Amino acid sequence: MHISFIVFIVIAVVIVALSAFQLGIKVSNAKKAESLEAKNNIPFEDCLAKNKEKFKYGTFTDARDGETYRTVQIGNQVWMAENLRYKAEGCFAPNDEEANVKKFGRLYTWTSALDIPPEFSEQTLAKDLAMYQKMRDKNYQGIAPEGFHIPTNKEWEDLLSNLPAKATGSELRSECFWQNPGKDTFGFFALPAGYRFDNGNFCHFGRRVRFWSKDEYGKTNAFRLSLTDNSVDIEGVYRSDAVSVRCVKNA
Repeated sequence: MHISFIVFIVIAVVIVALSAFQLGIKVSNAKKAESLEAKNNIPFEDCLAKNKEKFKYGTFTDARDGETYRTVQIGNQVWMAENLRYKAEGCFAPNDEEANVKKFGRLYTWTSALDIPPEFSEQTLAKDLAMYQKMRDKNYQGIAPEGFHIPTNKEWEDLLSNLPAKATGSELRSECFWQNPGKDTFGFFALPAGYRFDNGNFCHFGRRVRFWSKDEYGKTNAFRLSLTDNSVDIEGVYRSDAVSVRCVKNA
């Protein structure tokens, strides 16, 4: 074999090896960039302590399981300042990790959040007129603790009315965990719990959060409030998805 050909082969192998090494570094860096720590290094404990000093939080204990929650007044409303953690049928741990529940709460399907039969994930509530009338009560409790209820679109809109024009939701997002730290102007302390699709896939943990509304959106969807790193909106999603629950105090 000619010596120049051998040199060529050696050089080619070296180039391939270096390319593979560089690709490995890129993949590793990409994975690190996806981690919560890489997105935001503000410790949860420091973030929470800062809020406790800044805002006049109330507290209450859910008699069903002994869980204690912070509450905060925003405008004329009193909101839970944490996601609901009550363990019920049709709920899941964020990112499928039970250790996440203490900070991020649980994820619930819409029927679980409203404490109604699962069959209503694909049919209108009007099919059961007695239940429909019962749920029209402005303080319909659903899975919320005593004295609180699942918010309606109008109640979410009332909350958003406290935000400035063209707000991106940073006023509701916590300073910790989000890639783009929130301002948390009101002490709402929204954390990016992500959500779960009905096929079992968990998505956007550390990136987004969705909160159920009581209101229907067609036969298979319901409204939710969504927060990302740079947006806030109210839209419809499948009722079979599992998202977070924030409760508002009865008027």
